[in-house]
Amino acid sequence: MLKVLSAAYNQATDWGTQRQILSLFGGNYSLKAIKEFIPDLSKYKYTTARKHSSMIGTGQPVSKTSYSREGLTDEQISHFMDFIMSPSIMTDAPYGETHLKISSGEVFHVPKIILNSVRTRVIEQYESYCKDTHFDATASSRSYLRIMEAVEPNIRKCMKGLDNYAADGAKAFEDLKKVAELLGKLGKGALWQESIQKSLTLGKQYLKIEYKLHISKESETADHCCNFALSDQSKEYTVSCQHDHNQVCKKCDDLTETLVKIEKSSDEVLYESADQEDDTIYMVEQSIKAVQEWKKHLLRSYNQDTARSEILHKLSKDEVLVERDWAMKFLPMRYRESQSKWFGKRGLNWHVSVGSYHTSDTDDLKMQTIIHVFDNASQDARTSNAVLRNTLQQFQQMNPSLKKAYIRSDNAGCFHGFLAGGKSICDRRAAHIKSAIRKYVNEGHDVCTAADFKKALQICSLRNVAVVVALPPESCNKKEIKSQINNITTLNNFAYQQTGIRCFRQYGIGEGKFLTNSSQKLQLLSCSNITVVEAFAGHLSSIPSRTARQGVIVQECRNEASNIAVDQSDVDIEEEIDDIGSNLFTCSEPNCLSTFSKYGNLVRHLDVGSHRIKPMVSSLIDKSKDTICYCCHETTERENSCKLCEGWGLKQRRTVKKFTTTQISFLKEKFSKGERTGHKCDPEEVSLEMRSAKSSLGKRFFSKDEFLSATQIASYFSRLVLEKRKTACNSYDEEDMEAGIAAETLEELQVLARN
Repeated sequence: MLKVLSAAYNQATDWGTQRQILSLFGGNYSLKAIKEFIPDLSKYKYTTARKHSSMIGTGQPVSKTSYSREGLTDEQISHFMDFIMSPSIMTDAPYGETHLKISSGEVFHVPKIILNSVRTRVIEQYESYCKDTHFDATASSRSYLRIMEAVEPNIRKCMKGLDNYAADGAKAFEDLKKVAELLGKLGKGALWQESIQKSLTLGKQYLKIEYKLHISKESETADHCCNFALSDQSKEYTVSCQHDHNQVCKKCDDLTETLVKIEKSSDEVLYESADQEDDTIYMVEQSIKAVQEWKKHLLRSYNQDTARSEILHKLSKDEVLVERDWAMKFLPMRYRESQSKWFGKRGLNWHVSVGSYHTSDTDDLKMQTIIHVFDNASQDARTSNAVLRNTLQQFQQMNPSLKKAYIRSDNAGCFHGFLAGGKSICDRRAAHIKSAIRKYVNEGHDVCTAADFKKALQICSLRNVAVVVALPPESCNKKEIKSQINNITTLNNFAYQQTGIRCFRQYGIGEGKFLTNSSQKLQLLSCSNITVVEAFAGHLSSIPSRTARQGVIVQECRNEASNIAVDQSDVDIEEEIDDIGSNLFTCSEPNCLSTFSKYGNLVRHLDVGSHRIKPMVSSLIDKSKDTICYCCHETTERENSCKLCEGWGLKQRRTVKKFTTTQISFLKEKFSKGERTGHKCDPEEVSLEMRSAKSSLGKRFFSKDEFLSATQIASYFSRLVLEKRKTACNSYDEEDMEAGIAAETLEELQVLARN
């Protein structure tokens, strides 16, 4: 028998079969006895065969475990992408692109995104979020790391996505560094250049991160005092400080001194040509202005943001805070879409309103979202006011005890009218709604009309979301009475009363200016109505609140700054802990100390906006140095640069200066070229070209005083587009349109009759 089995063992070609044969007699014979027939048998193979016989069975085949690697489903990928694309995890940068190349070689250009935490921590937060929401279809951490490596997010290096002021200010710092390099080569020296560039870097970091921490309503430092910076020395818009501004902020002072040094040096050096001198001086003037406007904007934003937090903490049961915003147009989505239907889409107009109020029976805070969707509407003041009227009516139907409303919006033109009113909570709600609609479309549906939009949200069963499909207000042929409020663009806060309006330039600054209805020809109750086609209200739920309210006048605040939803019933109230390591989710607001153990609590914290920021306290040594610096005035430059006048933080009215004939002809030529070729001219490139345009004789077309910024050029191009549209509309009247439609109908009937 051993001869037969050994022959079979030797003829086997793989170890699995040999082990199966060896297990037949390995348990009955010793290794020494078997080696007489199988000399090459090792102790390892003999022991393995005996183990196989006892565990699997004598002569039984070797069981092979097949390992298959399954890819993530569309649902798993979509769920993870929705989480990481929420504003608390990622933010979009206002400039810059990321180039994503797929396996076919095609390259996609997407906006640059900034990751607010390291990647492994984001995955930990996602796994915690899945446990809280009972989402079981999770994958491995390595799979999620591969997804994040594919989308190539940037680790957060700044506090958040920048607005226009911040983007222009950051660009101004880079331009000033280039100017410092040029001035260093023209005679100021390498040491001067290095010192100025280092000071500019420190100044930029200070404005981005630290400056807001120093700002307060009342401060002994003129650079940080809101009451001093936002008072315009008039009786209505001024608050008297009860303290002296005898303190100096070294970092603010250093930044101002650096800008003064660059400005003076640009006038002192000897340039290689007159063109170089004009370009440099113009760049210095524009850059210094952009940096100063950025600083002013940060102070004004801080003051305006206090309005929302104070209102929420003092909201009574008969008051509601309404935050509103027009969302970006929603492009129709189809489950299966051909190329012909992909191009040339017309987006749906939709307006987001979020109301925060206390329930009548309890002290819980309810945040209700109302979406108004239009198939086609103009986002003008008439439509916005009609939407606001319908929104307030719906809130009063939900809670009949509501009598007063706070209205908050941005500085868009459609809101800056009779009922002009930030909106970060609107952005979060809009992102959540778009995510829900994408999931609905992935299930095999189409969302192409306002009715489809409403149906999608109705099936998704979103909490605290109401959808209204409406028609815009009809155009009024009568000449409407327009407001006669002078300098209304400088006013940002209004309190509406029965007999008139009390206006404020900034929140909480001064007693305001009261304008009666009769003197200003105001008609506060003349809003148009929208036509509601169909509506739907989702499930209602409340979240516990610790806020209380005292009586306050009705106000509205306009914010200067131009997503995943959480089931609010699952949100717990927990105290924030200073130790960031104790909780997993940290607030994305710069320098906020709040941390949370649940993602729902983080979202609620962002909606309410009760950030806990540790105040900046200067040490005794720093205070002593600042006092000595202020008293001694080490240099004349420092003494002159630190002087600030009352109202320095207010937005200045732009001076209107007519364009010259040469400027108009140059801009019209660029605009016409874009219309002919289809390649529209970029205002930034036109601005640069304007500074270097020369005639055939080598003489410049424009002097330094005639240079135009990209903003001015873009505004002029917009006026040309409006004039073109008006010309096209005026070429046909209503009778011509009706006659054209009748002629087409008659021709179609004639063709049918012939057939």
